[in-house]
Amino acid sequence: MSLTPMLANVPDAPPAYLSVCFFGRFATSVGGIPVERWRAGKSRSLFQYLMLHRKRVMTRDQLRDALWPEAEWRASSSSLKVACCGARSTLGAGKQPEGAGSPIRLLHRDGGYLLDADDAWCDIEEFRDRVHEGMQHRSHGRPDQAAESLERAIALYHGDFLAGQDEDWIAEAREYYRSLALGALDVLRTSAMDRGDADTVVALGQRTLQIDALHEPTYQALIRVAGLLGQPEQALRWYQLCERRLRRLIGVEPSADTRGALQQVLTGRGRSFVSGPRGARPVEGRARA
Repeated sequence: MSLTPMLANVPDAPPAYLSVCFFGRFATSVGGIPVERWRAGKSRSLFQYLMLHRKRVMTRDQLRDALWPEAEWRASSSSLKVACCGARSTLGAGKQPEGAGSPIRLLHRDGGYLLDADDAWCDIEEFRDRVHEGMQHRSHGRPDQAAESLERAIALYHGDFLAGQDEDWIAEAREYYRSLALGALDVLRTSAMDRGDADTVVALGQRTLQIDALHEPTYQALIRVAGLLGQPEQALRWYQLCERRLRRLIGVEPSADTRGALQQVLTGRGRSFVSGPRGARPVEGRARA
C-alpha cells in the first residue's frame, strides 16, 4: 500500500445542506451555495466558534472571552447580539425551536447560544472521527482497517485549522488538530517502515514536515530509510536540514536519537531492504554502501 496517490486526492465533502471546512482556507456553503460575505464584523467568528462546539450551549461569557478578549463589557453592550443577527441573516439560521423551521438554527438558550443543524458536514468532525476510529482499530489489532481510517483522516487535513487567523481559541484548537494529525501520521509511518515501504515512509515524512518542520522522529525515520536504501549522502542531507531548522527556529541542536540515527547509517550498521517487490520487509545486517 502506498499513500502517495491518496495525498494528492482530498475527498470532496458529502452532500449536506450546511458544509464547513476549517482546514486551510475557511469555507462554508449553505444549500450548495458558497458563503462569500458575512454581515457584521464578528458574525463569521461567532459562527466558527459555535460550529467548533456544535450542539453545545456556549455561554455569553465564553463567547465574549473568545471573540472579544480585550473588550470591557457593559450591560448595554450589543456586540454579541449584532454578531448573532448577522450570522443568522447570512446562514438563514432561524430562531425556531428544534424540529421546525430553518435547517440551520442559531438558538438563544440557557443564557448562551447554540448552533444546531439537521443536515451538516464539517471537515474537523469527520477528521476527528476517522482518527479516533483508526486508533481504536489499531488498539484491537486491526492494522488494515486502522490504516484505511487514518489515511481518510489525513486526506482531509490540507492545512492548519483556520490558517491565517490568530485568536487564542483558534491557536488552541489548531494545536489539538495538529497533534491528532501528527499522531495519525506517526502510526502510518511506523507501519510503512515495518513493511519496508520506503516510498510511503518518505511521502509520509514530507507530509509530516509540512505540519511540523521540527518533528525529529520524522527526520530520524527519513535518515534510517536513506540508510536502508544505501544512500548515506541523502541521510546526511536529512540530518543537516533538521539541524538547520532546529538551530534557526528554536536555537537547539538535534537530539541524541537523531544523531544516533545518522551515526548508524554512516557506520553501515542497521538493516537493509530485501531486494524484490516493493513492500518487502527490511532485514538485519549492514546497510548497502
